[in-house]
Amino acid sequence: MPAELTILLLDAVLIVFCYQLLYPRQVGNSRWRLIMNDAVATVVALLVAGSVYAGSEQTFSLVVAEVNWFWFTLITYSVMELPFAMRYMRRHNMLE
Repeated sequence: MPAELTILLLDAVLIVFCYQLLYPRQVGNSRWRLIMNDAVATVVALLVAGSVYAGSEQTFSLVVAEVNWFWFTLITYSVMELPFAMRYMRRHNMLE
């Protein structure tokens, strides 16, 4: 499996788990809890990707640039998470 796909699958599984199962039980409508839980989830994604790719010379394609595992994971996780976060905040009246 290509390295990019591995990280994208990791991101997707983590985001779906958080926004469908964990956050409705842990976060509710608290912005502060959402921010803190999102930060922890991002760190988990980075730790898992780092445990596989840290120290390697593996490069990842972001279409416009080649980056290392850290930046690829951080950027793709953030981009994938944004629609879930917006939907969650709308559903829990956190945008007002």
